[in-house]
Amino acid sequence: MVPTGLLAQSATGAPAPAHDLFAPLKNIALAGDRPLVLTVGGQLRWREEFFRGFNTLPLADDHAQTRVLLTTELVAGRRTGAFARLYAEGRDAQSYGRNLPGGVRSNDADRADFQTAYIDAGYRSSLLRVGRQEIGLARERMFGAPDWSNTRRSSTGARLQLVHKAFALEAVDARPIIVRLRKPNVADSTQRFRTLSIGSSAGARPLARGLPSLWQSYWYEQSVRPASGLANRAYRLTSGGRVQWQWRTAKTHAVSHSLEFEGARQFGTVGTRDIQAGFWVAEAQWQFKRVLGAPTLALGVEEASSERPGTSNTLEVFSVMYPAAHQHGGYADVIGRPNVRELHAISQWNPHPALDLRGALYWFDRLRLDDGVYTKQNTLFRAAGTSRARHVAEEIDVTGTWRATTHLRVIFGGALVLPGAFLRETLADTQTERWGFVGTTFVF
Repeated sequence: MVPTGLLAQSATGAPAPAHDLFAPLKNIALAGDRPLVLTVGGQLRWREEFFRGFNTLPLADDHAQTRVLLTTELVAGRRTGAFARLYAEGRDAQSYGRNLPGGVRSNDADRADFQTAYIDAGYRSSLLRVGRQEIGLARERMFGAPDWSNTRRSSTGARLQLVHKAFALEAVDARPIIVRLRKPNVADSTQRFRTLSIGSSAGARPLARGLPSLWQSYWYEQSVRPASGLANRAYRLTSGGRVQWQWRTAKTHAVSHSLEFEGARQFGTVGTRDIQAGFWVAEAQWQFKRVLGAPTLALGVEEASSERPGTSNTLEVFSVMYPAAHQHGGYADVIGRPNVRELHAISQWNPHPALDLRGALYWFDRLRLDDGVYTKQNTLFRAAGTSRARHVAEEIDVTGTWRATTHLRVIFGGALVLPGAFLRETLADTQTERWGFVGTTFVF
């Protein structure tokens, strides 16, 4: 499968239908019969969030965020052959009244700046992209550009995708963008990442009977070289792969199902310590196609390695390098991947063509009792202390999207994080987190 996000535009939506008010802004022919087309679009977004017991601490907060995106796309040529594409997206993101720890963060607000600005040169499904861009790889378990973040993560560099029949190869060389609230954003000179992956192309059939319909092997390299402080220097190699089998996918089948595995090992150094870490995940999914709304059910288990106290020469905790908020491990973003066995059940349902619903249940247990649990940003969330409890927490998520009109969407939902014995034993005033949100997005 081709890694997600490469050919997708940012969140400006599909071209407007011909009768739409904004249709004159789409596919504007600039050179008569010559293939030179301009498209203009944008997005206006508002979201309100409500917290009680934020991060299971005695903290409460209500705050709002807004975001404006304006996009311009110029395409020369046609996607059936050779083409070139210039794409630029301006962004203004603001946050109002956030009084939680950290205040207004870099992923909450950023006054007028570029979200993306890049050039594509391609032939059919193959292309080279150069400039500021959003990079989400595979299922974004380690590299993501989460749209939930008000200032979606972007990077600057080059990205190459080559597709030939059933095979796809992709390579990236880039640096993450540092968001600066009132100054122009810049590339992070201290961090660089390179990736290489090879796998099946989008929609390709299995190479032989019994083989997975989707397969991908990857190699990610991350280097962190701050100007000072040897202890903060890192060189991390992550090598892994992902496979997925699918059965009974024809429309005549009442139930289709799939089975996915992904795993990776990490090597390298952090300061003077050698890295030896890893993670794996397995997930089975069913879709009930003859039930109203064709609901799906996914059951999965995931584990990632932890720190081993007393091993001063080796770092064994797995690092999620550039994680995508909400994508994995629960919408509340409380419990991270390291030192956790996560069991999850996730269901999606479309009871009406304009309504998407999602419900999820997560169960988090510690793998090692002599290490604590971590955040999704790879920092220690709660140290082990003297607790011998294994159960960390449960999380229940319920979210939905209502497509009110062609352009207007309403989002709503929330989560409960129920502390387990470990969280309660390591902090006396641990509380149940209650989080809710409501918002609108207008896309044109």
